[in-house]
Amino acid sequence: MGTDVPPLPRFTFSWEQEVCEKCAEPLLVRRTERRGREIKSIAYGEFLAVERQGYCLQHPELPPVRSQELRRIVAPGSEYAYDVLARIGVARFLECRQITEIQMELSRFHGLDIPPSTIGYLARKFIAYFQIVHRQSIGVLRADMKIRGGYILHVDGTCEEGSGVMLVCMDSLSGQVLESRKIGSENTEEITSVLEDVRRDWGPPLANVHDLRNSLITAVAGVFKGIPQFICHYHLAADVGKDILSGHVDRLRRHFRQTRVRPKLRQIVRSLKDFAVLPESGEHIVSSVLDQRPGPVLQEHCTPEAAKGLVHGLASWILAFSNDGEGYGFPFDMPYLNLYERILEVHRMLSQGAKDMGGKQGPLRPISRLKETLDVVVTGEHADQLREIVTDTRRDRRIFERFRAALRICPKGGKERRNDQGAPRTLNAKRHKELLQKLRASLARQARQPNHPAAVASKIVVQHLDKYWDLLFGHALKIRGRKIVAPRTNNVEEGLFRIVKRQCRRLHGRGRLSRDIDSMPPATPLVLNLRNASYCQTVYGGTEPEKIAEVFSSVASKAATDLLGSWRQEKLSVSLPDKLGADKNLPRRVKTFTRLLINELGKRKKGKK
Repeated sequence: MGTDVPPLPRFTFSWEQEVCEKCAEPLLVRRTERRGREIKSIAYGEFLAVERQGYCLQHPELPPVRSQELRRIVAPGSEYAYDVLARIGVARFLECRQITEIQMELSRFHGLDIPPSTIGYLARKFIAYFQIVHRQSIGVLRADMKIRGGYILHVDGTCEEGSGVMLVCMDSLSGQVLESRKIGSENTEEITSVLEDVRRDWGPPLANVHDLRNSLITAVAGVFKGIPQFICHYHLAADVGKDILSGHVDRLRRHFRQTRVRPKLRQIVRSLKDFAVLPESGEHIVSSVLDQRPGPVLQEHCTPEAAKGLVHGLASWILAFSNDGEGYGFPFDMPYLNLYERILEVHRMLSQGAKDMGGKQGPLRPISRLKETLDVVVTGEHADQLREIVTDTRRDRRIFERFRAALRICPKGGKERRNDQGAPRTLNAKRHKELLQKLRASLARQARQPNHPAAVASKIVVQHLDKYWDLLFGHALKIRGRKIVAPRTNNVEEGLFRIVKRQCRRLHGRGRLSRDIDSMPPATPLVLNLRNASYCQTVYGGTEPEKIAEVFSSVASKAATDLLGSWRQEKLSVSLPDKLGADKNLPRRVKTFTRLLINELGKRKKGKK
């Protein structure tokens, strides 16, 4: 026999308004939902809501008067309460939880069984409510801006191969996202349209910061006339470095592939993994002999097994060449140059004892094998070309390093990785100009010498400085007696995009995110304001789901539903449904219609003639 499921508790909600708003006559009962509406709530669990609606006999054309108490719990016609909606949104966008994790939490801790597809839908609905509340809160947010002295506008777009562009505008003084919009491409016209809305809603900024795109420079100058405009120094340095070093790195990568040194090193590591760790201590053989002086203790380790463990460690160390980077990314970090330098260092060390290795067989065979693998790079047929490429790379890298140092961006030994904001102290614009002018003059002399080895690299730096000179200085702003310093980079916004993409990868597990960007609601980056305590305090009174739910209950549910519908329509207008995209027989299935279409339109064309 099956277990009887206890009936859900029933609660009756009546209208609170006592009299008609027009004639002040008492209201009568118009309708009662006898069966009741099933509601799922975190605060109240699952229950049946029976609603008594009131109406005026004298004014039957007026809409029914409904219970405001029920309206504060759940939207009209909805099964899921606002607190469920808020909890799902916070878990998804603030805690970066997967849908299955959210489903498990709601079931285990709140006794609510909600299908994964519904959780996904409610997460999108959360974004819709969040955008509406954001727009309704512009007034109070602008009041906060005024207290801070204004806002500094950062504009940037993110996309993946084959996707549209998510254009985001944010304020670096508060760290708040102001606007998020999807556009077809980062052209001047579409960017201008977004910026005009930003100016209308938020007023003119104190300054604008963005990357090197000409469309951004033109659009910002057109919309915010007379307002300081700065390009991101990180993007400038990276652009110069890529122009100087990309060709060298491509050649270096190509020759390394021809040597097949990395696959061979990986094969050595795999074949010797059983000898890497000492069984008695559980540590790697390399760890046990580090900095040991000759003596009985070190001599005990001189076994054939230890030779294999040593080779495992050295090969693994070479393959860990990317650890030499500082986290800034290319061109600040040069992985293939690091790989070459690690190979040279190990080869040099092994070559010093090469005479004592004896023949190719015996206990020293693993060490000979490693040296022979590295010989291909250091003394083999590719050695001369690799040396030449490395020499050219190092020479031009010195030019880039001089520019990087003068620009004072991404310092050596920096700990901020890609979040680096430039020099820690406020730069004196006059002094900074002098440094860059001096560098430009020096490099311009080299660029004018056709036979100078670094002429091309020097010319690249000079051209970039000349093109963007007027957008490089003046970040210390004086606003009504206060000094506000505009960031020299756009990394605050780049960090936001990394968070969005990391969330997508955790949710879906896909490396390529073009599909995620296309299907993402335009307001998704706005929701990252949940991470901003000041924003949440101003708009919601805190970050607790209960407070968010309370504010959501004041939103017209139809507005959120309409916004969701517009996003769905927008997606359908620019992309083929996935089901049809995967249909291998689509042309055959539309063949009849295609022929009929051609015939009918052909007839109309002839008729017009």
